[in-house]
Amino acid sequence: MNVAATPIVVTPSVLSASLQQDLRSNQVQIATFETQIATGRAVSLPSDNPAQAANILQLEASVSRARQYSANAQDGVDRLSLANATANSVMGVLQQVASTLEGLTGDQTTGNTTAIAGVATSLESARAQLIGLANSSYAGQAIFAGTATPARAYDATGTYVGAGTPPTRTVAAGTTVPVSVTGPTIFGPTGSTGLLGNTGILARIIKELTTGGSAGISKAATTGLSELQAAMSTVASAAGQLGVDQQAMQGFAEQATATVTALERELAAAQDVTMAQAITNLQAQQTSYQAALYVTSQLNTESLVTYL
Repeated sequence: MNVAATPIVVTPSVLSASLQQDLRSNQVQIATFETQIATGRAVSLPSDNPAQAANILQLEASVSRARQYSANAQDGVDRLSLANATANSVMGVLQQVASTLEGLTGDQTTGNTTAIAGVATSLESARAQLIGLANSSYAGQAIFAGTATPARAYDATGTYVGAGTPPTRTVAAGTTVPVSVTGPTIFGPTGSTGLLGNTGILARIIKELTTGGSAGISKAATTGLSELQAAMSTVASAAGQLGVDQQAMQGFAEQATATVTALERELAAAQDVTMAQAITNLQAQQTSYQAALYVTSQLNTESLVTYL
């Protein structure tokens, strides 16, 4: 027994409703592409594409962190460059002082007061220059003052007034690098074993030259010179560590810059619209919309004739 298939009848009203739904969909798509072309963004609202919007938010957060790391690293490079250059300048001043003391021979050690006075004056000038170098600053902060961050690391007498540990910068997740050293790391502690201060090595040498007579002059040229050379080794060690830290920071700065560039490209790919493609899509939707609009108008005309 054959059962005849029941024909599916699509009434004009059903077809009209379907076409109107298509028209509304076309209008939404046209509006979306127009917004993309106007803003240059593939996603203007989270509702446009929730998954992509979430991805864009994550990328924006990653870009922000990477930019901060990059800024931190560059700040560290600048600070370490200054600290390293300052340490090398300190070494240059001390080498001149050592050379002067090594030249204390002959009549200079046996009472030539004019010559000795000139040497003492040059050492006083060197000591003042060293205190100035010890107070080198970056962005208004003394670079050798530690985490106390006062405007000066040493007072006028050469006494250390900083505190804490060397400041650091975070250059990657969980990674911090020192951006300087504290004053005592370069100049030694305040007191007899340090370079600066009223009782430091330089002050004692100057005193021995000016008030110690021949014995004092001889002591300055021997014991004083030996103590100065030991202090110079401390400065050289600090300068070496600053150089190592500067190179490491430079590497982190380059890595951070590359990371920022890569993340910005990924973010641009996720959020920026391809203009040529958006225009093509808009034109296609407009053509589809016009076609659907024409069919709907024809269907409504035919339905009216049938009714009449």
